[in-house]
Amino acid sequence: MNDQAETLRKKIRQKATKINRMKKSCAKTVAIVSGKGGVGKTNISVNLAVGLAKLGKKVLLFDMDIGMGNIYHLIGQDPGRSIADFFIKGEPLVSLIKSGPEGVFFIHGGSAATQLFEWDDSYMEKWIQALEELIDDYDYLLFDMGAGASKESLNILHAAEEVLTVTLPEPTAITDAYSMMKFIYLRDQEKIFYLICNRVESAEEGRKTAGRLKQTMETFLHVSPTILGSLPEDSVVRKSVTAGQPFMILYPEARVSTALDNIVKKYAGLPANEENQPTGFIDKLRRFFTERRDSR
Repeated sequence: MNDQAETLRKKIRQKATKINRMKKSCAKTVAIVSGKGGVGKTNISVNLAVGLAKLGKKVLLFDMDIGMGNIYHLIGQDPGRSIADFFIKGEPLVSLIKSGPEGVFFIHGGSAATQLFEWDDSYMEKWIQALEELIDDYDYLLFDMGAGASKESLNILHAAEEVLTVTLPEPTAITDAYSMMKFIYLRDQEKIFYLICNRVESAEEGRKTAGRLKQTMETFLHVSPTILGSLPEDSVVRKSVTAGQPFMILYPEARVSTALDNIVKKYAGLPANEENQPTGFIDKLRRFFTERRDSR
């Protein structure tokens, strides 16, 4: 077991050396979380991907909702094969990528996604290698994280370069969002956090809600999340879900679409953090995997 761990450490060092030599641009990795269900996280994930694609970015969206993947419905496509086929049937991960609206690419989580989180060491190594092959081909890898938790899903969450937290202007949602960010921050104090407040009655309500959450993070954790904005309560969201299309496409002039478009532009226009290169995602994922093996 120690020999295997040492082999992984050598691979990490070799990869880091190669990256330093090449200085090649690769995808920014973003974990999208909420802390509780029912806040509209998946809908925002899909439409965020659409918004980034409209800006000319190449986006790959992973449905990581454990056992209840539903991104395919919001995109309006038959899911077909899922990420479970990568592990169970040995299908190449790249072969599971489907093209969605506006050129967004996505991988379905599948109703059997629980299989994904019962992987052994060989599954984990296979997963890391597959992601390593994809990361140079996209501008963004978005991980729509489910409400469930396992060591593997938490490794993905912690390895991601950035965390985008979605909350509501409700006390329980705010508390859960803070708890989620605190949990992540205590393991990685270099993590970059963003906030979106969903289903607000007014822009002022959104500013106050996100502002309180930001102030709490600053007071108790000494980290300052970036507030990207808020999305209004809008009936077109439900209509678009029923129609199986992203609201950014079906209702581009709606208030919620305009608000999300502004959020996307703000997010994409933020200066890059040169000290936190996207390539760290693979190295962190390997490190968490190695630590887990060493702790046995």
